[in-house]
Amino acid sequence: MLHITASSGSGPLRDDACSYAAALDDWLATRPAALEAASRPIAAYDQRVAATSTLMGVLYDEGWARYGWPEQLGGLGGDIVHRAVMWDALARHGLPAMALYEHLEVLAPTLVALGDPDFMAEALPRFLRGEQVWSQGFSEPEAGSDLASARTRAVERDGGYVITGRKIWTSWARYARWCLVLARTGTTESRHRGLSAFVVDLQDPGVEVRAIEQANGTDELAEVTFDEVPVGPERLVGEIGGGWRVAMHILAHERGTFGWFRHNFLTREVLDNLSLGGPAGDTLLGNALLDLAAVRASSFAGVQAHAADTVLGPRAAFVKLMLAASEQAVNDWVLASDPDLAVGVQDDHVAVNRQDYLFSRIVTVYGGSQQMQLDTIAKQILRLP
Repeated sequence: MLHITASSGSGPLRDDACSYAAALDDWLATRPAALEAASRPIAAYDQRVAATSTLMGVLYDEGWARYGWPEQLGGLGGDIVHRAVMWDALARHGLPAMALYEHLEVLAPTLVALGDPDFMAEALPRFLRGEQVWSQGFSEPEAGSDLASARTRAVERDGGYVITGRKIWTSWARYARWCLVLARTGTTESRHRGLSAFVVDLQDPGVEVRAIEQANGTDELAEVTFDEVPVGPERLVGEIGGGWRVAMHILAHERGTFGWFRHNFLTREVLDNLSLGGPAGDTLLGNALLDLAAVRASSFAGVQAHAADTVLGPRAAFVKLMLAASEQAVNDWVLASDPDLAVGVQDDHVAVNRQDYLFSRIVTVYGGSQQMQLDTIAKQILRLP
């Protein structure tokens, strides 16, 4: 078994993503026990999270998960292409989903770029190792798509800040230790210019997390309330009043490069269900594969742009739209291949398929609605009135 140590952070694996990809493929081909355990269908979501977390620990200890992150923060160098390679390889070797580690590609790039270096040097390795998970606290009961109207407030006190307010649809808070919270430090009238971003410890007094069970039976989302929760100055991400910049940095990944990571697992879903398909579903399967090919091309262009320190900007809206279309197309084909999905006796494989199908119905709203993406394209790219 190939074992990568910290000393091998220099050389071809760091400098050449192709060498890294070949070495990782060889290692995954040995079928590590943690990969086998995480690759089987697991209907109970907390068990799925546990299996994926164990796999993350092994990937970290073997060195694979440390590539693509700065050495000063516990990584082994390289860039986002290494991470793109890792998740692509994991999906090809049977892993069905990123689970809550999708936030490694949604939040972590922004935390690395704009967070306190000393804090991130401690926090990032624990995230990569699967020990401490992060959540994202943006939406509020009366400020969902309109982030600029957020009312959760951070007030300066004793050299730090005190946060009070409520967040809704907070991704992964049920399982997370940390939450990146968008809070108002300016006036309500200042809109996006009066927002700042803070890291909040969800285990601190004054924090209450209430899981929200979705229609598919999982508890990915939660409602989180903050009652005068203190945060130190090292928990500020970016600058005071710079929360909008933080949010836009995150959304460039959530709506752009994340398409690469997610589409790998939609392709895995197709492969895992080919035995169910029949000639009647060939058109739906063809549509799904074409959509996935479009996401693969456009999202990898985004990965390359970020590797070159280029801002993806409003172009991320195209990827988000195509990803939502491909997710629904894949799951439309799965349902057509197994019409008993909704009512049949469910083993874990069928149960996971049902969860995935029901989740696919919300992706045109989740993480920024389809209408918002079309509006972004119309105004910021096509320059329509």
